[in-house]
Amino acid sequence: MFSTDNLPLNVPDRTLALTYDDGPGPRSIAIAEFLSEHGIRATFFVVGKHVREHRDVVSGVKKLGHLIANHTDTHQFLSKLVPEPDKLTLEVMGADREIQEFIGEGPFLLRAPGGEWCAGAAEILNRTEGLRKYYGPFNWDIEFGDYEIGSPRNLKPGNPLYTLEQCQENYLQGIRTRRCGVVLLHDWSADSGDRGAELRRKNRTLELTKWLIPRLSDFRFVALDEISPIRAN
Repeated sequence: MFSTDNLPLNVPDRTLALTYDDGPGPRSIAIAEFLSEHGIRATFFVVGKHVREHRDVVSGVKKLGHLIANHTDTHQFLSKLVPEPDKLTLEVMGADREIQEFIGEGPFLLRAPGGEWCAGAAEILNRTEGLRKYYGPFNWDIEFGDYEIGSPRNLKPGNPLYTLEQCQENYLQGIRTRRCGVVLLHDWSADSGDRGAELRRKNRTLELTKWLIPRLSDFRFVALDEISPIRAN
């Protein structure tokens, strides 16, 4: 059942859960392979509309041992859909149908786009029998805008461009300061229109991942299903 708020995760000290949102995309397999080569399992929160275009990618990510989870069908903010319950339900059910074969018996995890969530969304979704198997939603602790690389900082025109090097250092220092947590990254973009096309073209999360992992050799990495309280379900 869905919680009325984003669920907290008890991540032990010096432990990181890498999560990748908005895919699958053309570079998802390369990210998954690199992590697997380093003995790291990650959680990929995928979007239904992209799964329909890249089912082979999701299959490959799953075969490499990573966890597949629900990030809705078209990446709409769920709290804004509360006045339209059918649309809200379809956002989660549509993605659920696409990823069912990759999840099997679970766990069934959801991350709301943008981390936007409210009690009304939980109430509506929990009425749907096919969604009561879900657990969440799950937010993150560590995020430094990997999707902004090559664009104006905070995606605001006029701001200085956010470089790969700046993003790398921000993630590294943020992780070392916090010492543990759920890390938000993006293996693709689910934004629509020209903005989405630009963000997908500029995506450098593969390079960020390859730079970051060797510098975090003193950390333990886990997928979300290895963390309490998910592990107990």
